[in-house]
Amino acid sequence: MLNPFSWRNIPRAKTLFVMVFMAGIALIISIVALLYLSLHLISSKANEIDEHRTALSVQGAVQTSINRMKSLVIDNAVWDDAVDEIYRPQLDTQWLYKTWGTGFKINNLYDGTFVLDENFRVLWGSFRSKPFNEPSLDFFGNGLQALIRNNVSALPTQNDIYAGITRTREGVAFVGISLIRPMVGQLQNVGSMRRYLVITRHLNTQILSDLGDTFQIADLTFTAEKPDLSSVPLESSAGEILGWLNWNPRLPGAEAASAAGDNIRQIALLASGLILLFIMLSSAGLYKLAKGEKSARRIALTDWLSRLPNRRALIEKLDHLSVMGDTNRISVVFIDLDGFKDVNDIYGHDVGDRLIVTIAQILREKVPTDGTLARMGGDEFAMTISGPWAEEKADEFATEALKALNTPLKVSKHTLHIGASIGIASGTLLNSSSSELFRRADIAMYHSKSTGKGRVTHYDAELNSARERQLMIENDIRSGLDNDEFDVWYQPIVDARSLVMVGVEALVRWPRRPGGELKPDEFISIAETSGLIYALGQFVLRRACSDLQPFSDLKLSVNISPAQFRDPDFETKVASALESTCFPATRLQLEVTETYVLENPERAHSAVTNLKALGTAVALDDFGTGYSSIGYLRRFHFETIKIDKSLAGLVDDDEQASALVSGTIRIASALGMLVVAEGVENEMQMKLLRLAGCDQLQGYFFSEPKPLAHILNMHQQQKLG
Repeated sequence: MLNPFSWRNIPRAKTLFVMVFMAGIALIISIVALLYLSLHLISSKANEIDEHRTALSVQGAVQTSINRMKSLVIDNAVWDDAVDEIYRPQLDTQWLYKTWGTGFKINNLYDGTFVLDENFRVLWGSFRSKPFNEPSLDFFGNGLQALIRNNVSALPTQNDIYAGITRTREGVAFVGISLIRPMVGQLQNVGSMRRYLVITRHLNTQILSDLGDTFQIADLTFTAEKPDLSSVPLESSAGEILGWLNWNPRLPGAEAASAAGDNIRQIALLASGLILLFIMLSSAGLYKLAKGEKSARRIALTDWLSRLPNRRALIEKLDHLSVMGDTNRISVVFIDLDGFKDVNDIYGHDVGDRLIVTIAQILREKVPTDGTLARMGGDEFAMTISGPWAEEKADEFATEALKALNTPLKVSKHTLHIGASIGIASGTLLNSSSSELFRRADIAMYHSKSTGKGRVTHYDAELNSARERQLMIENDIRSGLDNDEFDVWYQPIVDARSLVMVGVEALVRWPRRPGGELKPDEFISIAETSGLIYALGQFVLRRACSDLQPFSDLKLSVNISPAQFRDPDFETKVASALESTCFPATRLQLEVTETYVLENPERAHSAVTNLKALGTAVALDDFGTGYSSIGYLRRFHFETIKIDKSLAGLVDDDEQASALVSGTIRIASALGMLVVAEGVENEMQMKLLRLAGCDQLQGYFFSEPKPLAHILNMHQQQKLG
């Protein structure tokens, strides 16, 4: 085959040399101009960067002062002795002055301490070691009043400390407020009485000097008006600008430009000399370039990690066969690894890379002698083979590859459990293009993945229709989330003894889909495989928390998809949803399936631990459908296990199922877990599950999933009854 990059295809050497020489001279002029322009630009940017860095340092200094105020308030307000003294009918002003009033003279950590009652009126105060006798908050300005106003519901009940900036009658000050409370436990025997400690520290020259020294800010000052110097506004907690913090910029760029002038000229001369040298060597380089083209092409068609041909190489091979008029049958085997993302998330990308190398070697040994294996990118591989027996050989390869990948793999010190979803498409290049064969193989692979993974699927026309429907539903889910087409319905969870509703399980519904309502079984799996489950799951969680937030006597259970649970940021997203909806974490229970816990124990253990640290409960859902393990129950410390309806729903006519349920309840009780039975459909099942010791029950016998209004009406009727 003629190499397109040969000396016969290159212009004559003399003409090429002249072109290179002229280009070199132009390059010299351009580089010299560029050096000086770059010097000016770098100088300007260096000054801007330094000014921006200093501004961040100033903001950091302000925030540090606020955080110090929080620490100071914690040290003084969270104190058992203070609780004993403050929550008396009559304040001991002598104790208050000795404890807090003299602090200004002793350590100068603050200049004002004040005790407020439950109506935020001053009961006692000391400012700069002198008595403070004003009952109102007028002295403290809008900043403290904004802190109180924005947190008025949380201050009497929560343990948070609030600090910020305000303008008092004496000037700008850092201020903090907190409920005076014991170090451990809650306030006892004080009724509605509340006492708050307020501490102030006014901004002065010494504070600014200390902050400047700490954060390396030259000449840090405070002015009421914005000067010409570099400055940042100082805002109060009420959002008002109190003044400006100013400093003298260092202008390091200008200093560096001046110092580097001689060096730049030397660099310009050196660059010019190097370019002239390059011109002299370029002719020899052209010859080496032609010689190395073959090697470069080989590198361009090789996957750097697995050392297999890459996607481009495989496509080019099929295109070459098409150009040559190959009439043989061609089969494409498309392999997508199952669980590879979990390996990267849990063990890191280094282990993931080693796993790819291991799998590439395994697959290479399975490839027929006349087949071509390639890594298509990420966790995808493909094999093509042509000839009269292409389909049989492709099927044999896929079967052996699936068997090998379903076997645990030893990578470094880890034993990894993965699998593969495989699709096969066959045809001739006379009837189908190479890209079409790959598309069909990809559709078949996608069907393997969406129908349970760990299997081989051959492409046919029905798969194409199914894939088109899946793509349509994917697009509908995206638009449905944007257009508020989804709802959250709720199914009651009742106490097994009193049969009173104690909680609900949130279930997504799609009633307003323009193309007609779809049941969850029809779109949840598609949302999972397409990655849309992240947005859909967040919608359900936020909507359910918002709906149930006002009803403090009902707990909320929300199912978590395995795809969501694999998300490294899932715990952060849960915390964000709770914060934005003001839903107490202690009322939320997240349900994770037993199958995912068993398949991904390391990630599951980390996620469960982090979620419980937030205060949420975690339940093991569908217990009894997988490889139920007491060891896993003990390791993960689930608060609740939910017996799957396929087991709980058989207790009235299957002795074995009844025995399994009873055994499960005894084990859970011994481990201190609640047991919820799902799928209760008749009175006999309800009675048997109650006798077996279930704590809570759920099923159509009590109610099918319904909109929020129906559930709340049922709950209200129970209260009245």
